[in-house]
Amino acid sequence: MKKILSIALAFILVFGLAACGNGEGSNDGGRLRIAFGYGDWESALGIQFRASFEYLSEAFDFEPVFFILGHGEDAVAAVESLLAGGDIDGIMSSASWSVASMLVADRHGVPVVTAAQFPADQEIGSIAAFDTWLGGVTDNEFWAGYQTMRALYNAGSRNVTWSGLTAGFSQGHDDRTRGALQFVSENPSMNLLTESYTMGQWHGDVTTFVAVFPEMDGMAFTSMNNGVYNAMEVEGIADGSVLIAGTDVASMTGDMFERGIQVWSAGGQYATPMVAFAILYSYLYDGTRIIPDTTRPIERNYLEITSFEDYLVYSSLVGGDEPLYSADEIRQFITRYNPNVTFNDFVRAGQEFSLESVNARRGN
Repeated sequence: MKKILSIALAFILVFGLAACGNGEGSNDGGRLRIAFGYGDWESALGIQFRASFEYLSEAFDFEPVFFILGHGEDAVAAVESLLAGGDIDGIMSSASWSVASMLVADRHGVPVVTAAQFPADQEIGSIAAFDTWLGGVTDNEFWAGYQTMRALYNAGSRNVTWSGLTAGFSQGHDDRTRGALQFVSENPSMNLLTESYTMGQWHGDVTTFVAVFPEMDGMAFTSMNNGVYNAMEVEGIADGSVLIAGTDVASMTGDMFERGIQVWSAGGQYATPMVAFAILYSYLYDGTRIIPDTTRPIERNYLEITSFEDYLVYSSLVGGDEPLYSADEIRQFITRYNPNVTFNDFVRAGQEFSLESVNARRGN
């Protein structure tokens, strides 16, 4: 009898471990552990990302694992360190994702989805060849860049500057730059005085632009932050003489809109990982692959802010106790709860995402 029990136990252990290493059956081995990689968990967006993921972990009973995902070799090392323990069921990344990182995840048999970021054009073909790659969900970055310049133009700015992130560091920022330059090319009366590309040192651009271009009446940024606003105060141009526009919302953004200095912004990106989670969770639950062509992301609208009134609505939605999607709303994107959900449902939800639609869902 002891010999029979030993054989049975060995059989259970072998096949139980095999199930835990399989992306389609990993949830059979106990509570899921899902890792979320991002570059800066202390930033405003990082805090929102973390809060929404913790909300999902309570609603769907999984253990969230947060890790810092940098760039290049640091990113690969972070993924290797994360997976060395062998107890991660899936990865969601909101930072740059490369072939090298994908090689590590695939070697460990861990499925990956990206959110609010997408691999670079030159790498996505190779990444999509991996069976453990599930695709990605992004915000419409080209549109964001285009709207940045368009808002300045509509507000009367004609001599403008562009501050972007160093090319190749983030596909999303590269796409914002493409959108901004596209608008300028379509509107010859807008004079692009200069372009600057740094590793996020946009506040330094403000100082340089003020010194070199006295005719400047507008500044556009691939991303807004308080450093930009403080630099404008120091340089004496926070009086409405130079208008600004750019993606992302910082703690001083509302003040800039109220004073008539900022004319456009966009946020709401933290809803994007919530939707991407549904793609990952469906795969972990029953092996469903939502995205048919994983070389292209599902694109979602931003929450657009064009006035101080918009900012107040945005703040009430993003800063409230309830996330931009409730747990019940996310369940409708998961095959476990809604077997009829399709890729087109994800696309449609992204196209319908707006201040007005979120406000309506909240009954405000």
